[in-house]
Amino acid sequence: MAEPVRAASAARPPHPQHCPPWCIDCRHDDADPFSPRALLHRGAADIVHAYDDACLLVETQVRVAYWDKAPDWIGTDPADLERPYVEISGPTEDDPHLSLTPEHARALAAALLRAADTADAAI
Repeated sequence: MAEPVRAASAARPPHPQHCPPWCIDCRHDDADPFSPRALLHRGAADIVHAYDDACLLVETQVRVAYWDKAPDWIGTDPADLERPYVEISGPTEDDPHLSLTPEHARALAAALLRAADTADAAI
């Protein structure tokens, strides 16, 4: 079984003090630089290769993410996504994008392991 590959990242630029220690990429959303309404924190991506609908091998990214929101934006997402979560995305903006709570990510990982074991046994 192939292990995920950690995506190479450039040296971390200076981040604000409020960034989580795992954050390597911050993005402001719908804000001017002096009054951010939300700041997206992302950790380093693990790359997992998968086949898309056209049977092309693509690099799927799996990483931790967190929206650090201004108080008036809190409650705009499901409550369990208002904390750090796991993000799964394809290489382009058009690819599926999933947001999972840590509990959902563990359940998906367990289901993938069971399916992989079944596929191996079927050979």
